Amino acid sequence: MARVILFQLGIALVLALLIALFGGKQAGISSLLAGSCCVLPNVLFALGLHLSDRRSAAKGMAPLFIWELAKIAATIAMMVMVFWLYRDLNWIVFLVSLAVVLKSYIFLLHKIKTY
Repeated sequence: MARVILFQLGIALVLALLIALFGGKQAGISSLLAGSCCVLPNVLFALGLHLSDRRSAAKGMAPLFIWELAKIAATIAMMVMVFWLYRDLNWIVFLVSLAVVLKSYIFLLHKIKTY
């Protein structure tokens, strides 16, 4: 899970840098904010699963669903805060960056060798 989060963080940073170079400062910040709306809730999810796994393995799937709900709530809350607090948000860049970072784990699937 840590590898996926680090990969998403790398994609978010590289994407924000490229967009800032070609689209300007506001576009780069919009892209960086979109990446943080993906990466930070995933860190919360991974940390929560790790801590709940260490406490009790007998609870079954409940911690997975609880932490997934927390991740979704954190993502929505962060997006609402971005929309309220950053007035120069470039919507197109934000939404495209959000989609790219959210789906960046697909690139990791190409590295997995199946026989």
